[in-house]
Amino acid sequence: MTQAPDMIIVGAGLSGLLTAWRCLDVNPDLQIEIIEASDRIAGDHTWSFNLTDVAEHLQGWIKPFIAYRWDSYDVKFPKRKRTLDIPYCTGNSDTLRACVQLHIDSGRLRLRLNTAVESLHSDYVVLESGEKLEARGVLDARGFEPNDDVFLGYQKFVGHVIKTKEPHGLERPIIMDATVEQLGGYRFVYCLPYSETEVLVEDTYYTDGPELRSQEVDARIKDYIRDNLNVSEYEVVRREKGVLPITLGVQDRYDAAPALGIRGGFYHAVTGYSFPEALKNADWIAYKIDLFGEDWDHETSDHTLQVNRTQHRQDERFLRLLNRMLFRAAKPEERYSVLQRFYGLNQGLIERFYAGQLKWYDKARILIGKPPVPVHKALYNLSEKAFIRRERAKRDSK
Repeated sequence: MTQAPDMIIVGAGLSGLLTAWRCLDVNPDLQIEIIEASDRIAGDHTWSFNLTDVAEHLQGWIKPFIAYRWDSYDVKFPKRKRTLDIPYCTGNSDTLRACVQLHIDSGRLRLRLNTAVESLHSDYVVLESGEKLEARGVLDARGFEPNDDVFLGYQKFVGHVIKTKEPHGLERPIIMDATVEQLGGYRFVYCLPYSETEVLVEDTYYTDGPELRSQEVDARIKDYIRDNLNVSEYEVVRREKGVLPITLGVQDRYDAAPALGIRGGFYHAVTGYSFPEALKNADWIAYKIDLFGEDWDHETSDHTLQVNRTQHRQDERFLRLLNRMLFRAAKPEERYSVLQRFYGLNQGLIERFYAGQLKWYDKARILIGKPPVPVHKALYNLSEKAFIRRERAKRDSK
């Protein structure tokens, strides 16, 4: 009979696998089982981050995850172009799978693929088959799910990795090229040069609804490659697409079950970046299990996630305000101006913004000066509580 695992993680995406990897590395006697509804772990994704988003003690540990690293990157807007000397990194599904493979091979990380879950509890999981699986602790990493207490806009993207016949000429990433047509919402193109002849070109746009017309975006990417990269001969070797939540307001409920990753609200409210927060949680949970030793149980990880979620939502209050300025105060075709102004600020502030570590003087600096949105609309969206009341009233009237 197979021994019950110490921990069960439901969901084999970024947050679930990072947590398993970190916990197993830190705690050599730990046994973890991951339950995944699809037929493989890690999916087919790219995850990027500034290296300054990551705590120093973890920067060496995550090296196996990093597929590409650049020392700087560009941003482009109609009235501003700038190079930022901030190290930028990208990992992907292949590197993430490789990071946990050693633990899979050793038997300390067990996988159940193509397995649906009926219900999830603090110390057991019931599968759709009726089988009950018990563990000291269970973590929910099943991915984003909308709920009535979170009010959202959306970031939608389609990416093509292309292989060009001739060098494409990009020396470093362009993480925002907002010189493109805005099309009724904030839109930019994102480019990552993997080699002289391989580049990811991703069309991203922020809108009020989650609908993604990927064929239209495919056509826009082709136009961008032709007009901006001056590339005529290439093949598309990989495609990816996604819809990410962008948080405008949160009505926190302390009785809600804690979860990892985007499902638990652990992502950057403005950019949608999820890797830094997934890494923070993975490290904290691993540390707490090590600290409590034989006495750890589901309350250890549950309490850690509850505390982290509360702190994260407090830290992101200002970022949610910026999102309300972007989605509610700015005219759709002029939303880019909010980011255009932001990228004129000093590099240290920009680093702290991405790392979720803004100081009070950073927030003041962002707000001081001529606003890129109408003042009366900015003031109307200043209060998160008032915004939530209005949004609830809209929902109730439908």
